[in-house]
Amino acid sequence: MIAKSYTEERTLAEAEVLHLPDIQFVTYCFEIFGLNRGIYNTIDQWLFEHGFADIVQRRKIIVTFLSDLQTKHGLERNGSILRFGKGGLTKQLYDYVQPIQSI
Repeated sequence: MIAKSYTEERTLAEAEVLHLPDIQFVTYCFEIFGLNRGIYNTIDQWLFEHGFADIVQRRKIIVTFLSDLQTKHGLERNGSILRFGKGGLTKQLYDYVQPIQSI
């Protein structure tokens, strides 16, 4: 099965995105944010290990984290893969999640 393309459907409702089957959610993240499967798996695992057991909550954090990165860094989706320097991903995740865990 080929995953559906989401580049033209950026207006999917958040609830729809969060409840997509795994391959479609990863495809959405790749097409909208440039997040490849390996980085997605790293983020998902890191969030799980840091107390976010609910998959929908983790997916919401992933989408808002990536949106925040785009906003802060002015990143536009131009066909390239999203990249983080050595240790950059976990540091950015930690900085992003700290305020959430404090609530």
